[in-house]
Amino acid sequence: MTALFVTAIAFGQVVENPAKPKAKNAGRVLKLTEVWRITDEGGEFFFKHPNRLQIGDDDSIFVVDAGEFLKFSPEGKFFKNIYKKGQGPGELGDYFTYYIHGRDLFIQDMNSQRLWRADFNGIFQEQINLKNKDYRGFLGVLPDGFLFLKSVWPPPGERTGKLMEIIDTVASVAWDGSERRDIATFKPRNFLFPQGAMGWDSAITVPSPDAKLLYAFHGRDYLIEVVDMASGAIIKRFSRAYPKVPHIEPDWESDYRKKYGTPKREYETDVNNLYPVGERLWVETSTNDKAKGRLIDVFDKDGRFIDSFYLGAGRTLMAVREDSLFCLEKNADETITIVKYRIDK
Repeated sequence: MTALFVTAIAFGQVVENPAKPKAKNAGRVLKLTEVWRITDEGGEFFFKHPNRLQIGDDDSIFVVDAGEFLKFSPEGKFFKNIYKKGQGPGELGDYFTYYIHGRDLFIQDMNSQRLWRADFNGIFQEQINLKNKDYRGFLGVLPDGFLFLKSVWPPPGERTGKLMEIIDTVASVAWDGSERRDIATFKPRNFLFPQGAMGWDSAITVPSPDAKLLYAFHGRDYLIEVVDMASGAIIKRFSRAYPKVPHIEPDWESDYRKKYGTPKREYETDVNNLYPVGERLWVETSTNDKAKGRLIDVFDKDGRFIDSFYLGAGRTLMAVREDSLFCLEKNADETITIVKYRIDK
């Protein structure tokens, strides 16, 4: 089996894993111990749709919400809201993204395409002038610069109501904002028509913790690609036999489909998110059991399916840090909490 596996990688073929991983206790509900819990009961901030949780080198916690950029202590205590609305230095629009590097926050205002650096208190340090003003996404910070996404869409006149490829290119950008080179190109599909577009394929691109690899999922079917950042070559492709999850169409989607003639989704996209954890990759799948929660698959550095587990009912994974998980939970009364758990061995 090992020889066949290596040969498959050498020839760029997909490493096909079986439906069940190697671990004997695969499919268990992960045993977790609560460390702390963040609620908005104090009134200093309000949770609506908390997302993009990241952990600083000093273990500070950062969370984005509507009109909020929240900082918490390593113990989960509220520190401050560093969001300031506006277009000046250190100010943000309604939609922004950020990444942590060392003791710095690198923040991009997606409306104005401004990129700037702040300290962990949100204090403006410097503006970084991007030479290319058409980046669609800020993907991460590397030891020697940034990762950005460029996209090329078909001309409006060619968008005639069909699934069409979007050319997504991951680019390396220097600290001064100048573009250095293209790393990898992917071709997810969207349904394009004269009045607009409807997303179809997922497009997930995540660098490894050491920034040497790029993990990517672009499509609907279970297939992970691993790109070597230095060469831009795809060095691994791996999948596993995965039972499709039927898509339950909400009323608004049915109305939209009938109005614009968009295709009907029979199944959910197989993969929801990717979480590099050391040399392993956690794959958040579309399987969500009412009693056991979301199913997470685990692959080793060679693309072998080695484990799987459920998070527990009502939990949404936000981040992984060593032996800890950060989850969003919504209670029956719709109140939202963020919980740090320790993974029990």
